[in-house]
Amino acid sequence: MINPLFKFKIFFLFLLTISSTPSIAQIPYNKQLVQEANSCRFSQPVAAIKTGYFFFSDSKMREIYDKDGFDIQLCASYPLWNLTGRWTLNAYGAVEYFHRSGKSINEEQHTSLWSVPVNIGLQPAYTINADTQYYFSIGPRYFYIRQHNDTSFVDKNRSGKDLGLFVNTGLKYVLCPRFVIDIFGEYSYAKTHFHTGKSGVYSKNTQVGGFTFGGGLGYKF
Repeated sequence: MINPLFKFKIFFLFLLTISSTPSIAQIPYNKQLVQEANSCRFSQPVAAIKTGYFFFSDSKMREIYDKDGFDIQLCASYPLWNLTGRWTLNAYGAVEYFHRSGKSINEEQHTSLWSVPVNIGLQPAYTINADTQYYFSIGPRYFYIRQHNDTSFVDKNRSGKDLGLFVNTGLKYVLCPRFVIDIFGEYSYAKTHFHTGKSGVYSKNTQVGGFTFGGGLGYKF
């Protein structure tokens, strides 16, 4: 059986290669005008709500937190610069929430974790045709994380905050003049330290970022 993480990585890499695919539409006259018209459909600010499935990239964290994975994001992009007839540079921002739960190693006691990351970055976007656009976003990621433990080894509730980075990619499809479907994949890198002086508890500087895959609905202003 193919590892689900491997399948998600293949999907993520597939989206990354979309931008190198040429448009199928070939119009012999007024080509520049056609490109500009296509680009105009994506030249407005867009606000979107996305949902997806989040899982940790760290194998030990996946072993502990093996349940749930709900992820929700409120995102917005704003066009800054039309680079060419097809390429646009956007400002991008997102506020996210995700939750995971599971059981501690050895003790098998319940533990859960939720986080609220904030992403701010730049988003190059390529207009494939009049209705479809590929995008790629990258930037810093500030996150707050909260952990709850039903165990005697560590504190019941612990929290932390730190700075990491994110990268995401996806496709936008215009449903109608105002609404857009967004299919995306995202990777985040964010390290924090779950510290305890007691034995039998997984404790080190840990990568609490990971992969998110999902979709959403956007509104063009």
